[in-house]
Amino acid sequence: MRIGWLESEIGKILEVELTEAEEAIAISDTHLGLKYKGRELSKSRELSEFLEKILGDNNVKLIVLLGDIFDFWSAKVGDIIRSAYDPVKVLVGSDKTIVYVAGNHDRIVSWIKLESSRGKGDIYTVPDFFILNVDGRKYLLLHGHQLDALFTRFKGLWKIQSYVYILSESLFSLPGPSEWMLAALSAGSFAFLLASITADNVLQEFILFLVSILLLSPLLVMLWRKLQDRIWYGLLEELNMKLSKSRLRGKSLRHLSVSKPLNRFLRSLESIPQIGRIDGVVLGHTHVPELLVEEGRVYANTGSWIENGHNSTCTFVRITSHMITLGKWENGRETKIHEASLPGS
Repeated sequence: MRIGWLESEIGKILEVELTEAEEAIAISDTHLGLKYKGRELSKSRELSEFLEKILGDNNVKLIVLLGDIFDFWSAKVGDIIRSAYDPVKVLVGSDKTIVYVAGNHDRIVSWIKLESSRGKGDIYTVPDFFILNVDGRKYLLLHGHQLDALFTRFKGLWKIQSYVYILSESLFSLPGPSEWMLAALSAGSFAFLLASITADNVLQEFILFLVSILLLSPLLVMLWRKLQDRIWYGLLEELNMKLSKSRLRGKSLRHLSVSKPLNRFLRSLESIPQIGRIDGVVLGHTHVPELLVEEGRVYANTGSWIENGHNSTCTFVRITSHMITLGKWENGRETKIHEASLPGS
């Protein structure tokens, strides 16, 4: 296995190269820590069992965590730690190379750089995507939210959610109901400020605006988290999946809302000389496990590791030099859902 960085017009791109005998496993959307009405949705126990099995496979040299591994949008820190303890403990003892591609729910991990002093078992984190070269065939691996109109329309504004999460968890860590007392005190200070101070020029108005945002932010953040926890995941998310034609969640790879932006993204990357032809794409985000071959290119979706009433769960993608397999971990063993020979193999 060789790991390097490609210098391109869009910046440095991580490239991992595997030999013919080496394999890669990709998983995504485990959403560790995610709960609804007190019930844990993430399949952390099954994930731990699967990882233990994979770590014993000498052919597997690379483990790809393809985004939304931790739910840093709505799950409480304590729930994340409890849910992630066993899977992380398994990975910590591994000598496998890990590439962690940040998703929309765990964007805050993209800045972390980890290298082992032993020279093996390193973890590489990337914010958007990387290139996997398996015996001369190139794969694009990304989480997939980059194709979602919900995120592209708002440009980078969705990233604010990560900071909202950090601030709200800091407030929730305060003892008792003091986080709400602090939020109310801050909002009260904002009301007093508006009633007692008059801005005489543009600079004073701007300063007053910034102070207002600062004073209101604790209450707004707390209310947003409560709204998100109690309403969004229980009601609006379900309606959004049924009514929104542009949203990727729950969509097949063949759906136009997925295929059109994906093809545009591929064309832009293939125009970069350092990358060239891409033979396959592996992504997550939609929670729909799938594998298909179209026009000489392989497309695969890793699915998810959370409870849902729509698709199979505990699914993954295995990549070898001649085959790509969509698999499922069920009843303590690995089963094949679908597999496809790679073009030219």
